Formats: sequence, C-alpha cells, structure tokens
Amino acid sequence: MVGWLFDGLGRKRSRKRRRRRGPIATLLRWFTPGLTLTGSIGVVIALITGQISLPSLDDIRGTEPPVYDDPIAATLPRSEQIAGRPPLAEVAPVALATASRSRTTRKSDRHIKIATFNIQTFGKSKAEKPDVMDTLARIFMIFDVVAVQELKGDPSIPINSLFERLHRLGARYDAIVSDPLGRSSQTERYAFVWDTTRVQLVRESAYLVADSADRMHRQPYVATFQARVNPIDSRRPFSFSLINVHTDPDEVKGDSPRNELNVLDDVFIRVRQWEYDRSGQEDFFLLGDLNVDSKNLQQLGQIPNLVSVVGDQVTAPKSGKTYDHILMDRVVTQEWTGQASVLDVSQYLTNGRLTVSDVSDHLPVWAEFDIYEIPPSGY
Repeated sequence: MVGWLFDGLGRKRSRKRRRRRGPIATLLRWFTPGLTLTGSIGVVIALITGQISLPSLDDIRGTEPPVYDDPIAATLPRSEQIAGRPPLAEVAPVALATASRSRTTRKSDRHIKIATFNIQTFGKSKAEKPDVMDTLARIFMIFDVVAVQELKGDPSIPINSLFERLHRLGARYDAIVSDPLGRSSQTERYAFVWDTTRVQLVRESAYLVADSADRMHRQPYVATFQARVNPIDSRRPFSFSLINVHTDPDEVKGDSPRNELNVLDDVFIRVRQWEYDRSGQEDFFLLGDLNVDSKNLQQLGQIPNLVSVVGDQVTAPKSGKTYDHILMDRVVTQEWTGQASVLDVSQYLTNGRLTVSDVSDHLPVWAEFDIYEIPPSGY
C-alpha cells in the first residue's frame, strides 16, 4: 500500500482507472518520445516490474545533464530498469467553480494555486490545539493543492481535524497520504490535500518511488492532478504531476553520490520520462522541504530549464534560511502565470497569542497556474 485516500472526514476508498485516447492524441504520440524504441522498451519493462526504482538510476551518475532544443520532443536518458504502474484513467472534468464556497476566501475562476508546506510535526498534539488548526484551515483554503511534509503518527487525527474546520468554513477538501517513511523509529508521512470543487486526483496515480538501495532517507511521493474544468476551444484542463520530497538535512551536504540532491535529479528525470511515456504528461513539479537554498541544489539544479519559483526567499523564518521550493521546467510549463511567493502566515493567525512558530517552523511556498493546458515552447 502506498497511501491512504481520505474522503470527507477520512473514510478510505479504492479507485480503478482506464486510459482512453482520442485519434488526435494517438497520432501525436508518433511524434513524441513515448514511441521511440527506448520508450517502448521501457513501457514493456514497466508493465512487468511495477514501479520506478532508485537503484537503477546509478547508471547515469556523473554524466553531464542533457540540453534540448525541444524539451518535449527530445528523448531523456533512462534506465532499462525503469518501471511504473498501469495506464492512467481519462478524467471526466466538470465546471470549475468561480469561487470557493468559503465565507472568507475567494478563488480565481481562471487560475489554480499549488503549494508546499512542511507543517512541523503535524500530528495528534498539533491537532488538539484549536487555534493552530483554525489557522491551518484558513491557510489551506487559499490553495487548490498542497503537498504536505512531516505528517506524524496516525494521519487520520490531524487530517480529520483539518477537514472538520474546512467543512465548517464551507470548503470541501480531500487528501491522500503515504505510508510512514524513514530509517529510524521517527518516521513521517507525505500527504497531498486538495480542494475537490476545483481539482481532482487522477485515480490511482499516487505512488512512492522505490528505493531498495536505500539512497534516500524518505523516498519521494508522486501523484497526478487535473483542474476540474470543461474543455473549451480544444483546450484541455491543466494536468500536472507532483513529486513530494523532504530531504534529510544530514544528507544534503557535500558533492557526493550519497547527497540526496544528487539522487533527486535522477528521480525528476526518470519520473518525468515514465509519466510522459505512459500518459503523455508534460508538467512536473518537484516540491517540498529540500533543506538547501536554490544555489546549493547540486545536480538537481543542473537539469536544463529547472527553476525554483521563489528563488531564495526565506521559508524558515526562525533560521532565516531558504529550505522549501517548487521546482519546475520553465520552458515546458507555460501554464505558470509568473505569480509565486512565500505566504506570510502571520496574516492568518486566528488568536492574538498565537505565533507563526506555533503553526510551523516553515512557511508555505505557492505558485499560480492557468486552468487550461498551454503547449510548451517549440511544441
């Protein structure tokens, strides 16, 4: 099991999927890496073995990052051992609400906001603090999808507490949670939380990147989402894959193969290639708490066109450091509106005695995107 899916106040549910393609999409696939020889071989191997594997990424260690004239049409390096999951389902979109049903927060009918938030030790203790949870609910209502790090203990306790407050404010959110991760007894989980009136999870698209060689303290968690909006003028709803990451601060030091940032470049490239091969997905975001600023991303920062949308804005106010990022390929993802920032949590505190550090030692990072797909440059 790679995750728990919460519905409303935490009921688990399972979902099945089926991928369908129209004739135009099928024709276009002949001009993409999905039908190259290596792509076809990779898909066959993927169907046999069932998941992306970190050990297989060793074979490109030390190579120079590729540079492409056309970032979509070029074939990315890949390992023969890359594997994945069954094809994604075709999502049936619905009309995007012009505003959240919240009494306090209105959302754009043309854009969605994606965020990442390390909610320091987000577990039972925090869930039992009403002012903290009320503040978190107000923060989550700003965003359409949030990648969460440091979910501790029984995930149903803080998630359900958050949902109760969101529902009280008129919002409807859902969540999917990973298995506990980490080498020590102090494990944590990843979560994705989203506004169900505006975004939907592509069914059964969530998975953990396999790491049998133990190259990362916590392997990344991947899921794919799509804006809930009807296609217009042949424009499809914006869909995107998120790679949720929380690095170990002791394992992002020095330029060595064991530096987790020198593993994450391989993760990003392999996940991108695999998802493109199996579903035509183009837009990917590696987001989370990387424990370094944008100048120290090592090999991850050498991927062509990969940018941190907020640069080196402070995301850990107590230390004055930049740890949290949303990384994306700026050439491919034309849907980005250019709007991105670090949220000032102090504006959302619900009690005058509450401080930002009571909520978390990190601040949310967010970016805004068009609700419809825009072809990449050079497509």
